[in-house]
Amino acid sequence: MNDYDAIVIGAGPAGSSLALHLAAQGRSCALIDGATFPRSKVCGEGIMPHGLHALQELGIEPEGAPFVGLRYLLEDGTRAASRFPQGLGGLGVQRSELDAELVRRCQAEPRIDVRLGAWARAVHLPSAPGERASVELGDARLTAPVLVAADGCRSRIRRQAGLEAPLLGAARFGVGAHFAHAPRADPMVEVFLGSGYELYSTPVSAELTCVALLTYREGLARLQGDLEGGLRELLAASAGRAQFLADAPLAGGPVRGIGPLAVQSTRAHAEGLLLVGDAAGGLDPITGEGVSLALVTSKVASEVLAGAYARNDFSARRLAAWTRQRRRAVRGLQRFTQGLLYLSRNHAKAERIVRTLAEKPDTFERLLAVAAGTSSLGSLRLRDGYRLLVA
Repeated sequence: MNDYDAIVIGAGPAGSSLALHLAAQGRSCALIDGATFPRSKVCGEGIMPHGLHALQELGIEPEGAPFVGLRYLLEDGTRAASRFPQGLGGLGVQRSELDAELVRRCQAEPRIDVRLGAWARAVHLPSAPGERASVELGDARLTAPVLVAADGCRSRIRRQAGLEAPLLGAARFGVGAHFAHAPRADPMVEVFLGSGYELYSTPVSAELTCVALLTYREGLARLQGDLEGGLRELLAASAGRAQFLADAPLAGGPVRGIGPLAVQSTRAHAEGLLLVGDAAGGLDPITGEGVSLALVTSKVASEVLAGAYARNDFSARRLAAWTRQRRRAVRGLQRFTQGLLYLSRNHAKAERIVRTLAEKPDTFERLLAVAAGTSSLGSLRLRDGYRLLVA
């Protein structure tokens, strides 16, 4: 069968979870990815509570290391820590294992035709209402009334559709690796704030920790030619868990880089087309929300498509609801991210705020609830804003 209700290009968390939601609606779907799974990908590998809930709604319980909150550290030893509200927790999961588990679940679903290691030779996007999308795949031609681009921050389909937006602000880059170590239990994600960079360490098992570096172009330039050596130097100069990883052996492959990050789209829809996940526009990973946001918003996208199927209308006018709903879903987190990016460029201010959070844990708890997706920015109190402004 080469005719489907939807074609999804990209089998990462956004594409796979959307395919599962569509299958649950009784829709047939072709899920296409040029990669084979499991695959390695630079990622912070922390799933926030609302992302974990979205996985559980799909019946997926990935293995990993639970975490209950976040700890910020400064070079002088200052620590500010807080737990998620209401006893909620997140999960550190290797991205290769998460992606593979989602793909396995899709392969077990009879309504989803999973095609891996398959590169689309040509993609035809509808140009008028009622026109079908098509994908040339080897000697097969797949068609559907709607095509979903879940092909990541470097989305080829986004560019083809003319939906690429200019990069706003200074470009940021990520560097990631896994380090093996003796068994160690610590149910917190740690973030070390350096000057012009952040180091995230997220346990993904008792004996394995994911380290992710976020920095600007000039910071990445200092690592060029020796990503591993440069990353180890930063780890040695940090504090907390990251420091003891400086001499730990690598696990699961070399140190890798990715970027620029947070590429945007002008909108997340067109005639017979939806962009989801990072293809629709990624937030800077400084909040650690990338995977969680993809999982949560894919359900929203499936609900928009349910309305389109009910009316047999996949026009840009009908699918514009996805762009509107997605913007509402990410608005609060986007503002929060912008504030954190300001601090990443103002290290002295960032240090003062971490010290304030160490002294005022109730403010930190409310901020963490916003970052975890359990509260809106409106939940912050006037005194929280005052504490941060005068820091």
